[in-house]
Amino acid sequence: MDNAAAYIKMLRIGDWIKFYPLFPLAGALCAGGFAPELIPVLIIFMCITGYGFVVNNFYDVEIDRSHAGKVEKNTNPLVNGAVSREGTLALMAVLVAFPLCIAAVMSLSGFVCCLLCIGALTVYSAAPFRFKDRLLVDILTHGLMFGGLPVLAGYALAGGRFALLDPLMAGCALIGTMVCFEALVAHQVCDYWEDMDTASTTVVHLGHRKGGILLSSMALASIAALELVALAVPLDSMLHAGVLVSLAAYPALSCRQEVMVQMKSTYSRVLVACMNLQR
Repeated sequence: MDNAAAYIKMLRIGDWIKFYPLFPLAGALCAGGFAPELIPVLIIFMCITGYGFVVNNFYDVEIDRSHAGKVEKNTNPLVNGAVSREGTLALMAVLVAFPLCIAAVMSLSGFVCCLLCIGALTVYSAAPFRFKDRLLVDILTHGLMFGGLPVLAGYALAGGRFALLDPLMAGCALIGTMVCFEALVAHQVCDYWEDMDTASTTVVHLGHRKGGILLSSMALASIAALELVALAVPLDSMLHAGVLVSLAAYPALSCRQEVMVQMKSTYSRVLVACMNLQR
């Protein structure tokens, strides 16, 4: 019998609960969407984000079997047979149907944005599309499906109207997209050495060093986008400073293990050089 806990693990909630729900909520807040609007927006995107991780596990099962780190962490219960393919398909159907039903009641434009987001999550992982294996397309799709589209959906679901261009909403969508660009590049940089033999990511194509340069460039671009938003929309000084610090710190925090390894390596080289000088 399939293990219910294993199906919950397929959602990989710990990988996204502290980060990705911020984007639809930011969109809802741009539309003035305070409670009770925020609650259904959060529920909708918890389901949609969970779907994205389940569909990724479903189509990556063979790749994950050869990925030592993922096997050790047991991030994909399909690998060890703890869940079935049929049960996983049923779970994906529920995770799509439930939020779309709620979105359809709330807003037609919000429903369309949710549908686009689900479509992007699907083609990102599913054959024959597999956008996650295409140079730069993987980064673009990741930014839209986790950042830009959720911001737009949250805005629409909370009553925002696209006919009236809201510069704050547009800025949030742009920054959200760019941060989610960074999120994928950071993940690819950290997994570079194992992905070389099992995946075809943008960072694998570019190389580890160029991947790090790309990540830093995206961080600078997101900061530039924030400053453009600040020029168009008066921002609270504390909010502005907090977002600025977060955008600047995010690349280092997301690759903190890589940073620690580099720091230790640099420290070792400096120590050896000092010892040689003393001799």
